[in-house]
Amino acid sequence: MSTHAMSRRRFLQSSAVLAAGSLLAACAAPAAPSAPAAQSGSGEAAAPAAELIELTYLTPDRELENRVKEVVVNGFNARMEEEGKPFRVKGIVGPATDNDIKTKLTLDAAAGTLPDIFSARPELLADFVAANYLADLRPELENWDGWSQYPAVLKPFADFDGKLIGLPTGGTFSMYYRKDLLEANDIATTQPATWDEFYATCGQIADKTDAVPTGIPAATPWGGGTWGEAFQMIWLSFNGPIFEDGKWVIHSPNLLSAFQVYETLSSNGWLTVDELLSPNPWEPIKYEGFPNGDVAVVTGGDWQWTFDWGPEGATPIEGLFEKVERWAFPAEDGKPFTFVDGGVGAVVAANTDSIEGSAAFLKFGSEPEVTCETMKIHIGGPVARMDFAEKCPEYLDIVNGKMAQASKFFETGRTFNFNQLGAGKISDGVGRATEDIITGTASAQQAMDAFADAMTDSLGAENVMRIS
Repeated sequence: MSTHAMSRRRFLQSSAVLAAGSLLAACAAPAAPSAPAAQSGSGEAAAPAAELIELTYLTPDRELENRVKEVVVNGFNARMEEEGKPFRVKGIVGPATDNDIKTKLTLDAAAGTLPDIFSARPELLADFVAANYLADLRPELENWDGWSQYPAVLKPFADFDGKLIGLPTGGTFSMYYRKDLLEANDIATTQPATWDEFYATCGQIADKTDAVPTGIPAATPWGGGTWGEAFQMIWLSFNGPIFEDGKWVIHSPNLLSAFQVYETLSSNGWLTVDELLSPNPWEPIKYEGFPNGDVAVVTGGDWQWTFDWGPEGATPIEGLFEKVERWAFPAEDGKPFTFVDGGVGAVVAANTDSIEGSAAFLKFGSEPEVTCETMKIHIGGPVARMDFAEKCPEYLDIVNGKMAQASKFFETGRTFNFNQLGAGKISDGVGRATEDIITGTASAQQAMDAFADAMTDSLGAENVMRIS
């Protein structure tokens, strides 16, 4: 099992690492082709820029991400003008939802119209590399002095089939619970070590409060969030193989146990089934139910401290850090874990107009001094660079220290590389299977059987395995 000791993942990881730029530079406009040569840092005139190469940078259309992207794009363009280099970046927006951005990128890739730089859905990466849609940035990144500042545990997540496709990122995933609700109703907030202990807590929540115990992502409307914000961690919490010898394990005791978590929660009325079947399920669950105290436990990543419930988030929770706390995921072996989701930030299309310019943009966005400025606008997750807290002491206090705390989990939490060939189809299949389970259309066993058959058809029998 490909494990290491120690991530809506989307905005989430890339905004923490790539969301960098200078606040002062945010006001600077890109240079026009006829602009005079700028002065270099040494006071000497920089060489006149060659014909400008405009590179496009696509991200989902989300308010906070748009604000951060504007800063990093303007900052990079100002840097390039100052240094007399021809690269300029133009920010563009794609659809806002996980499903729609995934569809757009898939269609663009097939048509050969991918933007130069873009934030990719994690489950698409292996397939995009296999299809030669992504550029290999190894010569640009490994020879750069910043490369040594990335933790060894995260670097493999940016490396696909021999290609280094971007800068490593990391995020942590937990269970978030309404501490104030539990304490007010004399329900223990002790970390549940096993799923049975977690179920016992759910039973108390149902008996003693009017809240639905859990709003764990499930079903197809949540898109990749069902897979990336819940199912991966639940599957990993049970002992057994997931991806081995280049094959997905599509039928096994541990996979069945993962599906049975959804069966147990839904059959007992401990899951927000109706909300999960709505068009944008995160809205009634994470933006309404949890902030109002009507849903007691949700799962997700570090971005929720800011993007969901922070002062400028979707639904701010007043007194957030007193009312909300997090648990690690329960585990079959009684050793709960924080899931460390290794990944990669923005990636570069193989047919980009300039690999050098695109890589320069990624490196610019990772510089501690500029990230230190943009995190004051928004920080979606822990910063991967090991030298960041030293160069930006404010990091230790921002978001009540939650992001710095998460950075420490990179070496102590648990991870698994789910971004394997075919992950997009596995993700879709898990959405379908969990929907059948929570609606009572199928038992966990029946859903796994159907999932296995569907994955065999879509991935090919040679790429999957079944274990008794």
